[in-house]
Amino acid sequence: MRQLIQNALIVTGDGRSEPFEGNVLIVNDRIGHLGDVPRSAIRDVDLTLDARTRVLAPGFVDTHNHGLLAGTRIGQHGIPIACELSLSGGVTKRICGVDGLSPAPVTPNQRLEYATQLATMDGTIDGEWTWSSVVEFYNWYQGRSIIDMGLYLGHGSVRRAVMGNEARPATEDEIRNMCVLVREEAKWTLGLSTGLVYNPAVYSDTAEITSLIRAFNEVKPAALFPHLRSESDQILPALDEVLVAAIEGGGGYCNEHSKIAGSRNWDKYQAITDRLADAAEIIPTMENMYPYAAGSTTGDTIFPPEIRGGTREEFLARLTDPGLLRVAHEKTLGDTTSWDNFVDFCGGFDGVQIAGIYEGAGDEFLGCRLGDVARASGHSNLSSYGAYEAVADFFLTNRGAVSIISHYGNEGTVERFFRRPSMAICTDGLVPGPGQKPHPRSLGAFPKALRMARELEIPLEEIVFRLSTLPCRFLGLKSPILAPGSDASLVMFDWDKVRECNDFDDPLVAPEGIDAVWVHGDLVHEHGRFHVPTEFRGRILMSEPGVTY
Repeated sequence: MRQLIQNALIVTGDGRSEPFEGNVLIVNDRIGHLGDVPRSAIRDVDLTLDARTRVLAPGFVDTHNHGLLAGTRIGQHGIPIACELSLSGGVTKRICGVDGLSPAPVTPNQRLEYATQLATMDGTIDGEWTWSSVVEFYNWYQGRSIIDMGLYLGHGSVRRAVMGNEARPATEDEIRNMCVLVREEAKWTLGLSTGLVYNPAVYSDTAEITSLIRAFNEVKPAALFPHLRSESDQILPALDEVLVAAIEGGGGYCNEHSKIAGSRNWDKYQAITDRLADAAEIIPTMENMYPYAAGSTTGDTIFPPEIRGGTREEFLARLTDPGLLRVAHEKTLGDTTSWDNFVDFCGGFDGVQIAGIYEGAGDEFLGCRLGDVARASGHSNLSSYGAYEAVADFFLTNRGAVSIISHYGNEGTVERFFRRPSMAICTDGLVPGPGQKPHPRSLGAFPKALRMARELEIPLEEIVFRLSTLPCRFLGLKSPILAPGSDASLVMFDWDKVRECNDFDDPLVAPEGIDAVWVHGDLVHEHGRFHVPTEFRGRILMSEPGVTY
């Protein structure tokens, strides 16, 4: 297949070269010529596109994505749902297994319970899990994606495989066994992720995290990719914890979905960035963010860790225990330091939006706030135990399968993080489906980043570098920089018009200005239309040999 793109504004992705007008010849999955295309080379082209001076750049990298499982389901356009979302934003690579929650390793007897836990984050597949190791998961996954996927090894998955969902620190023997498992799986993955607000990693300590990232780096160079233990009142000691682990573990560090939660903490921005600068003097660092002042996650995080430990059934049983529930209510009202108190840093139940429910169990509240749930039960005082009990009952009705949008931030802090040259972009997106009204970032993060860069007068070559080449370099992936012979995974967009068109009330409206996307030379998205390839040939991303930190 030979495709000629004429009159493009070419941005190579190297972060330095000025954009220039030219033509590009794609030959099969590679760039054949860039800039000037000889007349002899354009004979017998199969397709010619006039870019009309729109930008042609390397495809974007979603550095933190949750669409790994449900994203393989075929959507309304005939391609996997996660690919629909990604391609609409110009993304050709996504990184999964984030927040310590990779789908493998998993022991056979834990597959069902773990699949239940991951359902509110990564969704579900048609049928049961059949894999245990990362390689076995890859064998299942191949042929189920158009775009490329890289996987982190999840700390929580490793911990669960060794000691179940135990709500306690690991013993020395258990840490040694986890390190053995890390060494077995490290070569197939891009780094170690952890989610220190999620079961079971929330019960780990710094020594455990340090041991695991050190074990990973004994196999190959890699970074730590953490969801901090606190992104609110305790954000500074939480950041110190993972920076120490990354430095002592001998790898790099990525500040995942950079944010500051809660109005009383917004003034900590400088202290955070000072710590990141200090770390960058010692180890390689990168940051990522979704450019929104609200996040989204599993709903059970609104309850203290001791309530949600163990299996899903154990969590639900605790919600029916009046004594435990009263203790949890008191902790939610008064404790903002021993755990990341989502209700508090969102300003109460009205700051927590319902993004997903058990289909058919709470449809009337989808898109509403938890405060609306309490008021519907007759509790106008949202700090009362009655309101807390009503919310717990809502979780019980929905079998715990609730996802939320947490409105915790402000636009000023978002902009300050966004301006950082070391900041990559992610969606952190959950896949929409029945009973879902997801965060608009799933579809809007990359178009919004381009729109913000334009309005903030961030140079085009800088933002393209941050959306494409920066994460590839940090992860040790093949360079996406446009040149003859490079991979033809590309995005064409209108720099003057590109923008997100969705919002929290209507999150699935497609963006404007992402005009065409190629994955390995296949034109799969053009002016809002998806071209369904005969085969889904998305590749598994592996770090390049010889990469060193």
